[in-house]
Amino acid sequence: MGFAENLKNIRTSRNISQQELAKKLNVAQSTVGMWESGKRVPKLDELKRLARVLGITISCLLSGKERKIEIIKNEIYIDGEKVSELDPTDVDGIIEYINLVKSKKGKIPKGPPPAMGSHAKKILVIDDEQEICEMLYSFLVPHNYKVFLAFNGQMGLEYFEEVKPDIVLLDLKMPDIDGVEVLKIIRKVSDVPVVVITGHPQDVADIHVNDLTIEGYLEKPISLKETLNTLKHIIGE
Repeated sequence: MGFAENLKNIRTSRNISQQELAKKLNVAQSTVGMWESGKRVPKLDELKRLARVLGITISCLLSGKERKIEIIKNEIYIDGEKVSELDPTDVDGIIEYINLVKSKKGKIPKGPPPAMGSHAKKILVIDDEQEICEMLYSFLVPHNYKVFLAFNGQMGLEYFEEVKPDIVLLDLKMPDIDGVEVLKIIRKVSDVPVVVITGHPQDVADIHVNDLTIEGYLEKPISLKETLNTLKHIIGE
């Protein structure tokens, strides 16, 4: 189930019309209609507003799944699995962050939780295969990366401008704007490290033909261990 269908199902389950949702978001009703038809994807700030208005997480809005997060005896469990990478200091930081959110009546603080890795690198994943995006998100976040997902080239370019990522993981084959074109646009404004994702390594030759710089490539099916090693090598860890 994709974002468009998720949004429509969540909206109708709350008995909110397109017109009412558009009014709450201060956008045109046609904009909501395009989101639900898949003709357009929301920008990052629009996704945040959507999640707040609908009372759900962005992850649930994108994937249709709500993750269960528990804090038990100074340990964090996500969907019943302990997050072993966090220590008690991190947990205390998360609790303080939650209390700050509650005290601000739902307003998200500008900074990250205390002791939660304020210098964590931002990874932007641009891939039209939602399963790959979700897999990378679930794997990389516990390794102290801030991960942002974009499901097509246009969305990726909009997120690139807003997020200003430290590293981009870019699929070469996408239906709207292919990865080579996205890379060309990125290289006009930034030398940010880019690692391409492809099922056909020979396609990497197109990048070199166009004199475009990349820091490496990941071959599908993606190896999570190789992905992590590649990111650590680029960062210098």
